[in-house]
Amino acid sequence: LYNGEISWGTFQYMVSDVQYGGKITDSLDVRLFRTYTKEWLTERTCEEGYAYNPATPILKIPNDFQYTVPAFTEHGDFRKYIEKFPENDSPEVFGLHPNADLTYCVKEAASLFKTLGETQPKGGGSDGGVSREDIVCEKASELLKRLPEDYVEDDYKAKIR
Repeated sequence: LYNGEISWGTFQYMVSDVQYGGKITDSLDVRLFRTYTKEWLTERTCEEGYAYNPATPILKIPNDFQYTVPAFTEHGDFRKYIEKFPENDSPEVFGLHPNADLTYCVKEAASLFKTLGETQPKGGGSDGGVSREDIVCEKASELLKRLPEDYVEDDYKAKIR
């Protein structure tokens, strides 16, 4: 193995342009990813105690969680650390304003309602046939029957261990 100094510029290039460069096609996304690699793939981020948390967050991060690079050597210690991660990461950890999460949620809700609207039968008239609501209810029941059994997080965690 190589035991010399790390060329951080080369490392950043290998990650942002070589490894992921061809997979990111939007020019603004490429620029953003290069910025992330220049900010986060540095010697400073590997120092003990470095945290990705903003110095003064706009909104409180759940449970005051510290996004650090742990110095564990045992697999179990890493698992315990990972299990403490918040359910939803704050956009501030990624250098974004908290409104980025709000924007994401609004777009997801709009997409959901658009999809629901598209499932509505087209046409109209009340010729005594099946109503829209009946068709949607029937389709929802059909989809529910095809779903797997309920997801129980604790059961799956036990299976992974």
